[in-house]
Amino acid sequence: MIRKILKSKWSLVVMLATMLLLIWSRTFIGIANGCGTTALEILGHCTLTVFLTFIWGCNLYVWDDETGFFYKDEEEPGVLESFLMRLLEGENYHRKPVHSSGLRNSLCVILALAVICLLSFALSDWTDRLNLFSDSKYMQIGWLCINKKYIYDVLAVIVFPIWTTFIIRKMKESEFTTGAVLSGIMQILTLTLIGFLLYMGKSNIWLIEMVVLNVITLILAVHGYAWKNIRKKGNAIALLIMYALLWILLISVFRYSGQSFAGFMGFTDITQATSYFSNVHKIAENAPFIGQNSTLLNDPYVISFMKDSHYLIPSVLFYGGWLPTILLIFVEVVFIVALAGVLIQAREHDGRDIMLDMIWVGFLIRVIAGLLYSFGLPTAILLPFSGTTGIITDSICMGILLMGYLNRKRKLWCGLYEFCDLYEDDFEGWEGDEYEKDE
Repeated sequence: MIRKILKSKWSLVVMLATMLLLIWSRTFIGIANGCGTTALEILGHCTLTVFLTFIWGCNLYVWDDETGFFYKDEEEPGVLESFLMRLLEGENYHRKPVHSSGLRNSLCVILALAVICLLSFALSDWTDRLNLFSDSKYMQIGWLCINKKYIYDVLAVIVFPIWTTFIIRKMKESEFTTGAVLSGIMQILTLTLIGFLLYMGKSNIWLIEMVVLNVITLILAVHGYAWKNIRKKGNAIALLIMYALLWILLISVFRYSGQSFAGFMGFTDITQATSYFSNVHKIAENAPFIGQNSTLLNDPYVISFMKDSHYLIPSVLFYGGWLPTILLIFVEVVFIVALAGVLIQAREHDGRDIMLDMIWVGFLIRVIAGLLYSFGLPTAILLPFSGTTGIITDSICMGILLMGYLNRKRKLWCGLYEFCDLYEDDFEGWEGDEYEKDE
Protein backbone atom coordinates (compact mmCIF):
# COMPACT_ATOMS: atom_id res chain seq x y z
CA MET A 1 0.00 0.00 0.00
CA ILE A 2 2.77 2.44 0.96
CA ARG A 3 4.81 1.53 -2.12
CA LYS A 4 1.73 2.03 -4.29
CA ILE A 5 1.26 5.52 -2.84
CA LEU A 6 4.93 6.36 -3.39
CA LYS A 7 4.75 5.24 -7.03
CA SER A 8 1.63 7.28 -7.68
CA LYS A 9 1.72 9.75 -10.56
CA TRP A 10 0.54 12.40 -8.10
CA SER A 11 3.81 12.30 -6.12
CA LEU A 12 5.37 14.97 -8.34
CA VAL A 13 2.31 17.25 -8.08
CA VAL A 14 2.15 16.88 -4.28
CA MET A 15 5.90 17.51 -3.96
CA LEU A 16 5.73 20.70 -6.04
CA ALA A 17 2.60 21.91 -4.20
CA THR A 18 4.15 21.41 -0.76
CA MET A 19 7.40 22.98 -1.96
CA LEU A 20 5.46 26.11 -3.04
CA LEU A 21 3.67 26.16 0.33
CA LEU A 22 6.99 26.06 2.17
CA ILE A 23 8.41 28.83 -0.03
CA TRP A 24 5.25 30.89 0.58
CA SER A 25 5.63 30.34 4.34
CA ARG A 26 9.24 31.51 4.14
CA THR A 27 8.11 34.58 2.15
CA PHE A 28 5.37 35.43 4.65
CA ILE A 29 7.75 35.09 7.60
CA GLY A 30 10.38 37.22 5.87
CA ILE A 31 7.90 40.03 5.20
CA ALA A 32 6.34 39.85 8.69
CA ASN A 33 9.73 39.95 10.43
CA GLY A 34 10.95 42.87 8.33
CA CYS A 35 13.66 41.05 6.41
CA GLY A 36 13.27 43.39 3.43
CA THR A 37 11.96 40.75 1.02
CA THR A 38 9.06 41.13 -1.39
CA ALA A 39 6.34 38.60 -2.14
CA LEU A 40 7.84 37.56 -5.50
CA GLU A 41 11.53 38.00 -4.71
CA ILE A 42 12.09 34.64 -3.01
CA LEU A 43 9.93 32.76 -5.51
CA GLY A 44 11.82 34.46 -8.34
CA HIS A 45 15.17 33.45 -6.86
CA CYS A 46 13.98 29.84 -6.48
CA THR A 47 12.64 29.73 -10.04
CA LEU A 48 15.87 31.17 -11.47
CA THR A 49 17.95 28.73 -9.42
CA VAL A 50 15.91 25.73 -10.60
CA PHE A 51 16.16 26.96 -14.22
CA LEU A 52 19.94 27.34 -14.03
CA THR A 53 20.17 23.95 -12.33
CA PHE A 54 18.21 22.45 -15.22
CA ILE A 55 20.78 23.84 -17.66
CA TRP A 56 23.62 22.34 -15.64
CA GLY A 57 21.59 19.18 -15.02
CA CYS A 58 21.21 18.65 -18.77
CA ASN A 59 24.99 18.41 -18.97
CA LEU A 60 24.96 16.03 -15.99
CA TYR A 61 22.51 13.70 -17.72
CA VAL A 62 23.97 14.01 -21.23
CA TRP A 63 27.58 13.87 -20.08
CA ASP A 64 27.52 10.08 -19.86
CA ASP A 65 26.98 9.86 -23.61
CA GLU A 66 30.31 11.62 -24.11
CA THR A 67 32.57 10.28 -21.35
CA GLY A 68 30.85 7.22 -19.89
CA PHE A 69 30.95 8.66 -16.36
CA PHE A 70 27.43 7.32 -15.72
CA TYR A 71 26.36 3.93 -17.05
CA LYS A 72 24.36 0.88 -16.10
CA ASP A 73 26.16 -2.23 -14.95
CA GLU A 74 26.19 -5.16 -17.31
CA GLU A 75 24.19 -8.17 -16.19
CA GLU A 76 26.45 -10.66 -14.47
CA PRO A 77 26.37 -14.23 -15.80
CA GLY A 78 24.69 -16.88 -13.71
CA VAL A 79 26.47 -19.71 -11.95
CA LEU A 80 25.81 -22.26 -14.70
CA GLU A 81 26.74 -19.84 -17.46
CA SER A 82 29.96 -18.88 -15.67
CA PHE A 83 30.85 -22.56 -15.16
CA LEU A 84 30.29 -23.38 -18.86
CA MET A 85 32.39 -20.42 -19.96
CA ARG A 86 35.29 -21.54 -17.77
CA LEU A 87 34.89 -25.13 -19.00
CA LEU A 88 35.04 -24.07 -22.65
CA GLU A 89 38.00 -21.76 -22.05
CA GLY A 90 39.99 -24.52 -20.41
CA GLU A 91 41.01 -25.50 -16.92
CA ASN A 92 44.32 -23.67 -17.07
CA TYR A 93 42.69 -20.34 -18.03
CA HIS A 94 43.26 -17.63 -15.49
CA ARG A 95 41.82 -14.22 -16.37
CA LYS A 96 43.93 -11.29 -15.24
CA PRO A 97 42.09 -8.54 -13.40
CA VAL A 98 41.37 -5.47 -15.50
CA HIS A 99 42.85 -2.27 -14.07
CA SER A 100 40.34 0.51 -14.67
CA SER A 101 41.64 3.56 -16.50
CA GLY A 102 38.79 5.58 -14.97
CA LEU A 103 40.22 4.98 -11.49
CA ARG A 104 43.62 6.27 -12.61
CA ASN A 105 42.03 9.35 -14.21
CA SER A 106 40.08 10.03 -11.03
CA LEU A 107 43.29 9.72 -9.00
CA CYS A 108 45.01 12.28 -11.24
CA VAL A 109 42.17 14.79 -10.79
CA ILE A 110 42.12 14.31 -7.00
CA LEU A 111 45.90 14.71 -6.81
CA ALA A 112 45.55 17.94 -8.78
CA LEU A 113 42.94 19.15 -6.26
CA ALA A 114 45.30 18.22 -3.43
CA VAL A 115 48.08 20.27 -5.04
CA ILE A 116 45.74 23.27 -5.32
CA CYS A 117 44.86 22.90 -1.64
CA LEU A 118 48.56 22.79 -0.70
CA LEU A 119 49.17 25.92 -2.80
CA SER A 120 46.32 27.63 -0.98
CA PHE A 121 47.97 26.88 2.37
CA ALA A 122 51.40 27.97 1.10
CA LEU A 123 50.21 31.21 -0.53
CA SER A 124 47.68 32.29 2.10
CA ASP A 125 50.25 34.60 3.76
CA TRP A 126 51.44 36.03 0.44
CA THR A 127 48.30 36.66 -1.59
CA ASP A 128 44.52 36.61 -1.23
CA ARG A 129 43.91 35.42 -4.80
CA LEU A 130 43.92 31.76 -3.72
CA ASN A 131 42.49 31.36 -0.25
CA LEU A 132 40.30 28.32 0.34
CA PHE A 133 40.57 27.58 4.05
CA SER A 134 41.61 30.50 6.27
CA ASP A 135 38.29 32.36 6.02
CA SER A 136 35.36 30.55 7.64
CA LYS A 137 32.72 32.20 5.42
CA TYR A 138 34.25 32.84 2.00
CA MET A 139 36.84 31.27 -0.27
CA GLN A 140 38.77 33.22 -2.87
CA ILE A 141 39.74 31.77 -6.26
CA GLY A 142 41.35 34.46 -8.37
CA TRP A 143 38.85 37.33 -8.57
CA LEU A 144 35.94 35.04 -7.68
CA CYS A 145 34.70 35.18 -4.09
CA ILE A 146 32.36 32.31 -3.18
CA ASN A 147 30.26 31.97 -0.03
CA LYS A 148 30.93 28.50 1.37
CA LYS A 149 27.30 28.11 2.44
CA TYR A 150 26.16 28.10 -1.18
CA ILE A 151 28.32 25.13 -2.12
CA TYR A 152 27.89 23.08 1.06
CA ASP A 153 24.89 21.06 -0.12
CA VAL A 154 26.33 20.82 -3.64
CA LEU A 155 29.50 19.22 -2.26
CA ALA A 156 27.78 17.04 0.36
CA VAL A 157 24.83 15.60 -1.59
CA ILE A 158 25.89 15.95 -5.24
CA VAL A 159 29.66 16.00 -5.82
CA PHE A 160 30.76 13.61 -3.06
CA PRO A 161 28.09 10.94 -3.82
CA ILE A 162 28.74 11.05 -7.58
CA TRP A 163 32.52 10.86 -7.20
CA THR A 164 32.47 8.24 -4.46
CA THR A 165 30.08 6.02 -6.41
CA PHE A 166 32.30 6.31 -9.48
CA ILE A 167 35.38 5.30 -7.46
CA ILE A 168 33.66 2.29 -5.91
CA ARG A 169 32.35 1.10 -9.28
CA LYS A 170 35.83 1.33 -10.77
CA MET A 171 37.24 -0.59 -7.81
CA LYS A 172 34.69 -3.33 -8.51
CA GLU A 173 35.60 -3.39 -12.21
CA SER A 174 39.23 -3.84 -11.15
CA GLU A 175 38.04 -6.84 -9.09
CA PHE A 176 39.17 -5.22 -5.84
CA THR A 177 42.84 -5.76 -6.42
CA THR A 178 45.16 -4.40 -3.76
CA GLY A 179 46.24 -1.47 -5.91
CA ALA A 180 42.66 -0.54 -6.83
CA VAL A 181 41.48 -0.71 -3.22
CA LEU A 182 44.38 1.41 -1.95
CA SER A 183 43.84 3.93 -4.74
CA GLY A 184 40.11 4.14 -4.02
CA ILE A 185 40.63 4.52 -0.26
CA MET A 186 43.19 7.27 -0.78
CA GLN A 187 40.89 9.14 -3.15
CA ILE A 188 37.88 8.97 -0.83
CA LEU A 189 39.98 10.08 2.15
CA THR A 190 41.38 12.98 0.14
CA LEU A 191 37.88 14.14 -0.80
CA THR A 192 36.87 13.84 2.85
CA LEU A 193 39.83 15.87 4.10
CA ILE A 194 39.18 18.60 1.52
CA GLY A 195 35.59 18.87 2.73
CA PHE A 196 36.75 18.96 6.36
CA LEU A 197 39.34 21.66 5.70
CA LEU A 198 36.84 23.80 3.81
CA TYR A 199 34.38 23.86 6.72
CA MET A 200 36.53 23.35 9.80
CA GLY A 201 36.41 27.11 10.42
CA LYS A 202 32.63 27.04 10.77
CA SER A 203 30.68 25.68 13.72
CA ASN A 204 30.94 21.93 14.16
CA ILE A 205 27.25 21.38 13.49
CA TRP A 206 28.13 21.78 9.80
CA LEU A 207 30.77 19.08 10.10
CA ILE A 208 28.44 16.76 12.04
CA GLU A 209 25.91 17.00 9.22
CA MET A 210 28.69 16.31 6.72
CA VAL A 211 29.76 13.25 8.73
CA VAL A 212 26.25 11.81 8.59
CA LEU A 213 25.88 12.51 4.87
CA ASN A 214 29.32 11.14 3.91
CA VAL A 215 28.97 7.96 5.98
CA ILE A 216 25.50 7.24 4.59
CA THR A 217 26.82 7.92 1.08
CA LEU A 218 29.57 5.33 1.48
CA ILE A 219 27.20 2.76 2.98
CA LEU A 220 24.70 3.17 0.12
CA ALA A 221 27.40 3.14 -2.57
CA VAL A 222 29.08 0.01 -1.18
CA HIS A 223 25.76 -1.77 -0.70
CA GLY A 224 24.42 -0.78 -4.11
CA TYR A 225 27.47 -1.36 -6.30
CA ALA A 226 30.03 -3.53 -4.55
CA TRP A 227 28.49 -5.65 -1.79
CA LYS A 228 27.66 -8.66 -3.98
CA ASN A 229 31.20 -8.76 -5.36
CA ILE A 230 33.06 -8.39 -2.06
CA ARG A 231 34.34 -11.73 -0.81
CA LYS A 232 35.50 -10.62 2.63
CA LYS A 233 32.54 -8.54 3.70
CA GLY A 234 33.93 -8.13 7.21
CA ASN A 235 36.83 -6.09 5.82
CA ALA A 236 34.40 -3.76 4.06
CA ILE A 237 32.40 -3.26 7.27
CA ALA A 238 35.63 -2.60 9.18
CA LEU A 239 36.70 0.04 6.64
CA LEU A 240 33.32 1.80 6.92
CA ILE A 241 33.62 1.83 10.72
CA MET A 242 37.17 3.18 10.50
CA TYR A 243 35.94 5.92 8.16
CA ALA A 244 33.30 7.00 10.69
CA LEU A 245 35.90 6.89 13.49
CA LEU A 246 38.22 9.07 11.40
CA TRP A 247 35.50 11.71 11.14
CA ILE A 248 34.88 11.52 14.90
CA LEU A 249 38.60 11.97 15.52
CA LEU A 250 38.78 15.02 13.24
CA ILE A 251 35.79 16.68 14.88
CA SER A 252 37.00 15.82 18.37
CA VAL A 253 40.39 17.39 17.79
CA PHE A 254 38.79 20.53 16.41
CA ARG A 255 36.07 20.63 19.09
CA TYR A 256 38.51 20.74 22.03
CA SER A 257 40.79 23.41 20.59
CA GLY A 258 39.10 26.18 22.60
CA GLN A 259 35.70 26.23 20.91
CA SER A 260 32.77 26.80 23.28
CA PHE A 261 29.50 24.90 23.14
CA ALA A 262 27.78 28.00 21.74
CA GLY A 263 30.33 28.16 18.93
CA PHE A 264 29.92 24.44 18.40
CA MET A 265 26.19 24.98 17.75
CA GLY A 266 26.69 27.96 15.44
CA PHE A 267 26.10 30.87 17.82
CA THR A 268 28.47 33.78 18.20
CA ASP A 269 28.49 33.57 22.01
CA ILE A 270 26.64 32.04 24.94
CA THR A 271 24.38 35.12 25.23
CA GLN A 272 22.98 34.58 21.74
CA ALA A 273 22.43 30.88 22.44
CA THR A 274 20.64 31.60 25.74
CA SER A 275 18.49 34.24 24.04
CA TYR A 276 17.42 31.83 21.31
CA PHE A 277 16.44 28.97 23.62
CA SER A 278 14.67 31.19 26.16
CA ASN A 279 12.64 33.04 23.52
CA VAL A 280 11.68 29.84 21.69
CA HIS A 281 10.48 28.25 24.93
CA LYS A 282 8.59 31.42 25.84
CA ILE A 283 6.83 31.51 22.44
CA ALA A 284 5.91 27.81 22.62
CA GLU A 285 4.53 28.15 26.16
CA ASN A 286 2.41 31.27 25.51
CA ALA A 287 1.25 30.66 21.94
CA PRO A 288 -2.56 30.20 21.70
CA PHE A 289 -4.29 27.53 19.61
CA ILE A 290 -4.95 30.11 16.90
CA GLY A 291 -4.16 33.80 16.67
CA GLN A 292 -1.67 35.94 18.60
CA ASN A 293 -0.94 36.29 22.28
CA SER A 294 -0.87 39.73 23.95
CA THR A 295 1.90 38.66 26.34
CA LEU A 296 4.21 37.85 23.44
CA LEU A 297 3.23 41.01 21.55
CA ASN A 298 4.19 43.18 24.53
CA ASP A 299 7.43 41.36 25.34
CA PRO A 300 10.37 43.49 24.04
CA TYR A 301 12.79 40.55 24.12
CA VAL A 302 10.51 38.42 21.93
CA ILE A 303 9.91 41.32 19.54
CA SER A 304 13.65 41.91 19.25
CA PHE A 305 14.21 38.18 18.73
CA MET A 306 11.64 38.01 15.93
CA LYS A 307 13.01 41.05 14.08
CA ASP A 308 14.91 40.06 10.90
CA SER A 309 14.78 36.35 11.86
CA HIS A 310 14.18 33.40 9.54
CA TYR A 311 13.04 30.90 12.16
CA LEU A 312 10.00 29.33 10.54
CA ILE A 313 8.23 27.40 13.33
CA PRO A 314 8.73 30.05 16.09
CA SER A 315 7.50 32.73 13.70
CA VAL A 316 4.37 30.78 12.76
CA LEU A 317 3.72 30.13 16.46
CA PHE A 318 4.11 33.83 17.18
CA TYR A 319 1.87 35.08 14.38
CA GLY A 320 -0.69 32.28 14.01
CA GLY A 321 -0.63 29.94 17.01
CA TRP A 322 -0.51 26.16 17.25
CA LEU A 323 -3.03 25.30 14.51
CA PRO A 324 -1.01 26.84 11.62
CA THR A 325 2.13 25.33 13.17
CA ILE A 326 0.62 21.83 13.19
CA LEU A 327 -0.47 22.32 9.57
CA LEU A 328 3.04 23.46 8.63
CA ILE A 329 4.58 20.39 10.29
CA PHE A 330 2.09 18.23 8.37
CA VAL A 331 3.16 19.95 5.12
CA GLU A 332 6.82 19.18 5.95
CA VAL A 333 6.00 15.49 6.47
CA VAL A 334 3.94 15.29 3.26
CA PHE A 335 6.79 16.99 1.39
CA ILE A 336 9.27 14.34 2.55
CA VAL A 337 6.89 11.48 1.64
CA ALA A 338 6.15 12.95 -1.81
CA LEU A 339 9.88 13.53 -2.31
CA ALA A 340 10.47 9.84 -1.60
CA GLY A 341 7.84 8.95 -4.22
CA VAL A 342 9.53 11.11 -6.85
CA LEU A 343 12.90 9.60 -5.87
CA ILE A 344 11.62 6.04 -6.36
CA GLN A 345 10.33 6.93 -9.82
CA ALA A 346 13.53 8.78 -10.78
CA ARG A 347 16.14 6.24 -9.64
CA GLU A 348 18.23 4.29 -12.14
CA HIS A 349 21.14 2.02 -11.30
CA ASP A 350 23.58 4.09 -13.34
CA GLY A 351 25.75 5.90 -10.77
CA ARG A 352 23.41 8.84 -10.22
CA ASP A 353 21.01 6.99 -7.92
CA ILE A 354 23.20 7.49 -4.84
CA MET A 355 23.21 11.24 -5.51
CA LEU A 356 19.39 11.28 -5.68
CA ASP A 357 19.20 9.19 -2.50
CA MET A 358 21.44 11.65 -0.68
CA ILE A 359 19.34 14.59 -1.80
CA TRP A 360 16.36 12.95 -0.09
CA VAL A 361 18.47 12.06 2.98
CA GLY A 362 19.66 15.67 3.17
CA PHE A 363 16.09 16.97 3.16
CA LEU A 364 15.08 14.37 5.75
CA ILE A 365 17.90 15.46 8.08
CA ARG A 366 16.90 19.09 7.57
CA VAL A 367 13.28 18.37 8.49
CA ILE A 368 14.04 16.26 11.58
CA ALA A 369 16.84 18.46 12.95
CA GLY A 370 14.99 21.64 11.95
CA LEU A 371 11.84 20.64 13.83
CA LEU A 372 13.87 19.76 16.92
CA TYR A 373 15.76 23.04 16.69
CA SER A 374 12.52 24.98 16.24
CA PHE A 375 11.32 23.75 19.63
CA GLY A 376 14.54 24.55 21.48
CA LEU A 377 16.70 21.45 21.15
CA PRO A 378 20.40 22.09 20.32
CA THR A 379 20.41 20.91 16.68
CA ALA A 380 21.20 24.16 14.89
CA ILE A 381 19.90 23.20 11.43
CA LEU A 382 17.12 25.15 9.74
CA LEU A 383 14.11 23.64 8.01
CA PRO A 384 14.10 23.28 4.19
CA PHE A 385 13.51 26.49 2.22
CA SER A 386 14.24 28.75 5.18
CA GLY A 387 17.13 31.08 5.78
CA THR A 388 18.87 33.16 3.16
CA THR A 389 21.27 30.65 1.61
CA GLY A 390 19.34 27.48 2.44
CA ILE A 391 16.50 28.35 0.11
CA ILE A 392 18.96 28.64 -2.80
CA THR A 393 20.80 25.38 -2.09
CA ASP A 394 17.50 23.55 -1.54
CA SER A 395 16.30 24.82 -4.92
CA ILE A 396 19.46 23.42 -6.53
CA CYS A 397 18.77 20.00 -5.01
CA MET A 398 15.14 20.13 -6.14
CA GLY A 399 16.25 21.03 -9.66
CA ILE A 400 18.60 18.01 -9.81
CA LEU A 401 15.86 15.70 -8.52
CA LEU A 402 13.33 17.02 -11.04
CA MET A 403 15.92 16.58 -13.79
CA GLY A 404 16.40 12.94 -12.80
CA TYR A 405 12.64 12.36 -12.72
CA LEU A 406 12.05 13.89 -16.15
CA ASN A 407 15.04 12.03 -17.63
CA ARG A 408 13.64 8.70 -16.38
CA LYS A 409 10.19 9.48 -17.78
CA ARG A 410 11.75 10.50 -21.09
CA LYS A 411 13.54 7.16 -21.34
CA LEU A 412 10.35 5.26 -20.51
CA TRP A 413 8.38 7.18 -23.11
CA CYS A 414 11.07 6.70 -25.76
CA GLY A 415 11.19 2.98 -24.97
CA LEU A 416 7.41 2.77 -25.28
CA TYR A 417 7.43 4.55 -28.64
CA GLU A 418 10.19 2.26 -29.95
CA PHE A 419 8.19 -0.78 -28.82
CA CYS A 420 5.05 0.55 -30.55
CA ASP A 421 6.98 1.20 -33.78
CA LEU A 422 8.49 -2.30 -33.66
CA TYR A 423 5.06 -3.83 -33.01
CA GLU A 424 3.55 -1.92 -35.95
CA ASP A 425 6.34 -3.10 -38.29
CA ASP A 426 5.84 -6.73 -37.20
CA PHE A 427 2.08 -6.39 -37.57
CA GLU A 428 2.39 -4.98 -41.11
CA GLY A 429 4.78 -7.80 -42.05
CA TRP A 430 2.37 -10.39 -40.65
CA GLU A 431 -0.53 -8.85 -42.64
CA GLY A 432 1.56 -8.97 -45.81
CA ASP A 433 2.33 -12.67 -45.31
CA GLU A 434 -1.34 -13.46 -44.72
CA TYR A 435 -2.30 -11.53 -47.86
CA GLU A 436 0.17 -13.53 -49.97
CA LYS A 437 -1.16 -16.84 -48.60
CA ASP A 438 -4.72 -15.88 -49.48
CA GLU A 439 -3.71 -15.16 -53.06
